Amino acid sequence: MKLSAKTRYAARILLFLAQNGIEKPVSSSQLAAQTGISSQFSEQILRQLRLAGITGSIRGAKGGHVLLRKPEELTFGCIVKLMEGGIELTNCMEKPGECSRFDECDVRKAWQNLQSTLDGVFDSITLRDLMHDHRILM
Repeated sequence: MKLSAKTRYAARILLFLAQNGIEKPVSSSQLAAQTGISSQFSEQILRQLRLAGITGSIRGAKGGHVLLRKPEELTFGCIVKLMEGGIELTNCMEKPGECSRFDECDVRKAWQNLQSTLDGVFDSITLRDLMHDHRILM
């Protein structure tokens, strides 16, 4: 299991927007400069975040990107689900019908428990948590 650059960058973008303040727009060039993410890639990510109602954009000279959700309402799990479609530890957890041994698998329960624990950890870390402790995910 490995998170994509898109997910890692989305978390970085959202953290920067949250630290900047919900009502303060951030220009694309400022966002790219501060996060170290290319403008082109950050625009792809921001489009996905905007379509999900997590960020918005304001046009004009003083416009830019803003966070629409409160940092305490946005979990790392939400970011991962949006960017990755979720994370499954094994293929059989994702698509049980594709495993011929699903019903008699001796380790399925362990995979289910691990998956549940992982999901719980991701869902327990909010953007607010990241704002206060950047090392929380290390």
